[in-house]
Order: sequence, then C-alpha cells, then structure tokens
Amino acid sequence: MIKNIKYTKQIFNRSRISKSNFVFFVIILLAFFLRFYDLSHVPPSASLDEASIGWNAYSIIKTGGDEYGNKFPLLLRAYDDWRPALYVYLVAPFVRVFSLNVFSVRLPSVILSVLTVAATYFLVKELFGNRGKTQKKTLNYAEYLALLTVFLLAISPWHIYISRLGHEVNLAFALFIFGMLFFLKKKIPISFVFFALSFVSYQAEKIFLPIFLMGLFIIFRKELLVIKWQIIIASLVAFVILLPFLIETLQPNALIRFKATTIFNGQKERYDKQAKLFARAVGNNDLLGKIIYNRRLVSIQIFTEAYISHFNPRWIFTNPSSDRHKVPSLGLLYLFEAPLILIGLLYLFSKQFKHKIRMLLLLWIVASPIPGAIATDAPHAMRVYTMLPMPQILTAIAAISLVSKISNIKYLIFTLYISFFIFNFLFFLNNYFFVFPKEQSSSFQYALSQAISFVLKKEERYNKIVFSNQDNLYQSYMFFLFYSKYDPKLYQKQGGTKSGGFAETHKFGKYEFRPIVWEKEEKRENILYVGNPSDFGTSRKVVFTGYYLNKEIGVKIVDRENEI
Repeated sequence: MIKNIKYTKQIFNRSRISKSNFVFFVIILLAFFLRFYDLSHVPPSASLDEASIGWNAYSIIKTGGDEYGNKFPLLLRAYDDWRPALYVYLVAPFVRVFSLNVFSVRLPSVILSVLTVAATYFLVKELFGNRGKTQKKTLNYAEYLALLTVFLLAISPWHIYISRLGHEVNLAFALFIFGMLFFLKKKIPISFVFFALSFVSYQAEKIFLPIFLMGLFIIFRKELLVIKWQIIIASLVAFVILLPFLIETLQPNALIRFKATTIFNGQKERYDKQAKLFARAVGNNDLLGKIIYNRRLVSIQIFTEAYISHFNPRWIFTNPSSDRHKVPSLGLLYLFEAPLILIGLLYLFSKQFKHKIRMLLLLWIVASPIPGAIATDAPHAMRVYTMLPMPQILTAIAAISLVSKISNIKYLIFTLYISFFIFNFLFFLNNYFFVFPKEQSSSFQYALSQAISFVLKKEERYNKIVFSNQDNLYQSYMFFLFYSKYDPKLYQKQGGTKSGGFAETHKFGKYEFRPIVWEKEEKRENILYVGNPSDFGTSRKVVFTGYYLNKEIGVKIVDRENEI
C-alpha cells in the first residue's frame, strides 16, 4: 500500500514536471513566432545600422576587409562611430547562406533573443530556487515565477521590438544573460567568457558591466573567496579575450564615438552660466555659492537628470511622440505591468527572499540606466536594454503573490485585470505588425529602398547617377551598397569609403552621394538625380516618386534629360 502511494506521488510529480516543460516549450514557440513572423517586412526595410552591418559582413566574406579595406577589424569604423564588430562576424555566415538582405541581418538577432528568453527561465529558477522555506514550496514557487517571467519577456514590446532589429545590442544582452546564468550556477570560467564577450559586443556594456560586476563581486564575496583560484584563472581567460579589443578601443579614432555622444557635450551654455555664478560667488566670498555653482556639480546635475529620465513612467509606459524603439501608442512596457511592478518591489524587499538576491536585483535595476545617463538622447531604450528582465520579474512576483490571496469576492477584479492584459497584448500586436510599419517607415528610409530598386533597373541608361545624402537620403551611399549588393572587390578597387562621417560625400564608379543644389547641377543628358522632394522644386518632371507606407512622399527621381 505504501509502495503504491509512493509510486502514485512519483507519477504525479513527473506529470507536473512534464506539464511545466510543455508550458515552457509553448512559451518559447510563442517567443520565436513573435520575433520571426514577417521578419523581412516588419520593420519595413533596413535601418541605417542594419545596412552597414549587412554590407560590411558581405564585404568581409568576399574580401576579408570592411568598406574601408581594414582586414578583419575588431571595431567596425562604419559611419566613423567605430562600433564593436562581433555582431558583423555573427551575421556573415547568415549572409553567405541567405544572401545579402535584411532577413539575413536580423535572423541572428532573433535566434539570440529567443535563446535569451529560454535562458531567463533557468536564470529565474537559480535566483529564487531557495527562499529559505520548505524545499517543495520553494521549487513550486521558483517554477511558477520562472514560467510567468519568461512569458512576460516573450510578449514584451521592448524585447520584441529590439529583438527584430539586426543590431549588436541583442548579442551583448544575450551574452550578459548567459554570463549571469552560469555565474549563479557557479560555472565561473564559462561565466567570465560570456561577460567578456558581452563587454566587447556593444558600447553601453563597456560602462554597465564593470559597475555591475564590481557590485556582483561585493555581494557574493564570501562564495567567491572559496573558489578564488577559479576566479583568477577565469579572469586571465577573460583578459586574453578583452586585451585586443581594449587596445583598439583606446585608440584616438575609436574614442570619437564616445566623445561625440557624451551627454556633457552640447552643454556649453549651461556650464558658462554656472561659471559666471561661481565667479560672482568667489568675488563676494560666498562659501555656499562656491559650493552650489561648482562646475563639477553641474555635471552631477546633468547626469542625475538623464539617469532619472529612464524611470519616468511617461517614457516607460507611453509613446506620445513616436519615440525611437517604441511601438506607436505604446511604451516599452504594458500598462497592466505598472501597478504590479510597484507591488513586486514591495514584495521583493520583504523577508521572504534572501538578502543576496534582493541586493543583486537592486544592483541590476540601479546600474542598468547608467550607460544611457552619460550619453546623448536620454532616455534611450537600447542603452538601458540590460534593465530586462527586471520589470518582468517584479511583475511576476506581484502577480503570483496576489493570485494566491484571491478570495471569491475578488474574482471579478481578477477577471477584469486579465481582460485588461489581453486587451494590452492584442493592442500591441495590431500596433506593431500593422500600424508601426506605416507610421515609422520613414525612420527606416523605406522610400529610399524603393528608389534604389528603380535606379538598379534603369542604371544602364545613364552615365552618372547622383544621390542626395541629406534628410530622407541620409547615408544613401550605404543603402545603395546594401540593396545593390555592390561588389566589395570592385568597391575597394574604386577606393572604398574614405570617411563615413555625418556630412561626408562619396563617389565610386558613376555614382555620387552628395547634397543636390539644383540650380548649380550640370545641364546635360544621361544624368539621373535621386533626392528629397524639396531638392527639385515643384515644376520638375519626375520619373519616379518613392512613397513611405503612410503614402507620404519621401524621395523623387529626376532625369536631367527632361529639363533640356
């Protein structure tokens, strides 16, 4: 009889595990579908970064060098922003298999993002697998929390939007999550390899990771001292990985990007005002004024304002002005998550969770916005991407805690909340897959991609083709290289890229990429001009008009022969 009872319990436990595995499998399928579906057309065309990453990967496959002729670079010069090149090498085999197109650039990012969702499940189980209660209750709690967190991450507007972009931020984030998972599993050497690779994958990680790892070592110092030889060996391995990248990163040219994007640039007027007030305080021997108007305090104020902006509920939960990296009319997170995140914070700091876990999650939340706070365009969704999956964990903690306390009277409220969640999710699906491509096709220079297709069909008829490189045709040379699959060997023979700077002109073969000043352009046959609608006035004969998906005109093509 006792044996039969034990056998029945074993079957029940196995059944529960199999149900959990099934739910996990369904969530991963959902995550993959939401990131893979119609990948070539949503977003509607290649972004500025995707065009650069894709064509440079294509060039490295064909020649071993990037657009400048640099052989197997560790940093991609690109538009003179010297971005880490690791994602370019990851894209290269996909370009070889699927050819040069937006799908091959985005697919590695999708795969990495789905793997990140899967890894988050095991990460949450490691974090909450021992809360100090009975083992059975602990395992159940960790399992439910992990499944709910992963589900929320799988449907996250923030994660889905950026996952579907062919960008190095997804590689860096995935490697960071893998590193954290192996750290909690006490696989320190493997963990350090992932952390090192994350560090060299995206610029923001070079700020976030050192700060985060310092805090991580302080929190787990007792455990790490026990395995100090593993730490030493792992650190040496990580240093070997980092050294060549650090050498390249510290070169004067490679620091251009940091100098150009630091938030303290462009604040001259504010610093000058503070300097005048400081000088007045010195003249008046005003000790308090000398403290308040100190130049260093201005820098602290600028940083603090930018840092706090990443926690602004308006920025997180809404999108009133078509912010970058957001779905139209939606924020980075769902509205239904807002109250649960606050409740989750309260539960997190209750005594039911281990102190080290509380400190780790607090460190994660506090350190994530720092890269975004020292750069321009704050708040910035990509630079604080490592904040994930903290909002989902907090939401899941609150949801599980509240559901366990629901009484019969509260079922109506619970049902209404679930209905609100379903409405949020369906609203996101409609806005991302149908509204977003139309409303934000200009951000992806969709009209230019259509114009390039027209030019490629007609190019044999012309001796010279001039593209504007301003406004709607910004960095048009790279989009032309990408969509035309321009031969990298020929491009390098023709001189390659001289500079990818913001206002640089380019010329190769019969193609020129420069501002169009219509009154001064050559008046002879066989010249085709591709420009902004404003470049040609209103009376010109146009051979092609490129529209955005919202029917607005983005590009016009004029045949000079029609003007003679």
